[in-house]
This record gives sequence, structure tokens and C-alpha cells, in this order.
Amino acid sequence: MKFTFLKIKFLLGEKFLQRLINKENIRQVSSCNIQDAKSMGMICIIENESDYESVVKIIKMIKDEFKIPNIKILAFYPLKDDPEFLKSKLGLDFFTIYDLNYHAFPNKAVVKNFISERFDILLDLTEVKSIPLRFILHMSNSPFKVGSFSEEKTPYYDLMIETDPKDYFQYVKHVINYLKIFNKK
Repeated sequence: MKFTFLKIKFLLGEKFLQRLINKENIRQVSSCNIQDAKSMGMICIIENESDYESVVKIIKMIKDEFKIPNIKILAFYPLKDDPEFLKSKLGLDFFTIYDLNYHAFPNKAVVKNFISERFDILLDLTEVKSIPLRFILHMSNSPFKVGSFSEEKTPYYDLMIETDPKDYFQYVKHVINYLKIFNKK
């Protein structure tokens, strides 16, 4: 197995993140129905133009259907080339592997702003283990964190939904169906 500098960063990041998780967390958990949400954050990995188009479609669908005034998506581009198709838009920002510190944690201003924002619902669209996105998920002060079911993801989420998040658009539609009926008043 060939160790590259990037792999070493991810190994260090995983160990450091585990230490952060083991510390006491003072975040207040509070569930939220999607129809009552005033803000929603999402994190994802975008590797190609198809992923990018799906994410843009998700923003439009949620704004049209639920009228949530504040929707933000933070995407991680994990490849070494220049993502020419990936552009920051209103509600969509991204970071790359070049924005990671020695622990593989992102240190770009848009990431710090995303972490500091308190979303009513924070949705993780990823299925693979991504240290930078797990760090964001852990550090976020959002009261309701939602993602796909996995035993190793238990410390990160308040609600886990068993589904296949390979296609972002279908995954979000599935999660929204749960969030419509969840905690209805």
C-alpha cells in the first residue's frame, strides 16, 4: 500500500476527529419538520458535472416546494484536477483537497461560515466516509442532523434513514418524505 501525503492527512484527521467525538458535546438536539424549517444546510461530495446538476436541482426543488428561505449546500471536490464545471452559486459553495489542513479538516472561510450557521436541519448527502465532511458535521451547532443509516455514523446524526444515497436527487426526495411526517404538530 502506497502512502501519499494526502492519505497520511486523512489518517491523522480520522484519529483527531475520533478524539473530538469522544469529548463531551454541549449541542442541544431539537427535531424539526421540514415544513416548519426556516433554514436547511446540506453537505455533499461533488465529483462530476452530473452531481453538480443534481445539487442545483435539489436547491430549486426545496425552495419551490417548501419555501425555506435559507438553504445552503457545502460541497467537497475530492479530486486533484481543477473543477471547471463547479461554480459557487447563491446557496452552493465548495472546497477542494487544497483547502485542507494537516488533519484533512477544511480551513476555507466558506466552511467556517457554514459551520457557524445554525440550520434547523442539517442533511448529509454522502454515503462514503469523508473526514472533511465528518468534521463539518461534528462541528456544526445545528440542532437536527440527518443522514443515511450506518453503525459507524451513529455519533454524527440525530436521525438516520436507511436508504441508498447514490443518487442525490432521489435520496433527498426520500429523506423529505420522512421529514414531512416527522414531528408533525
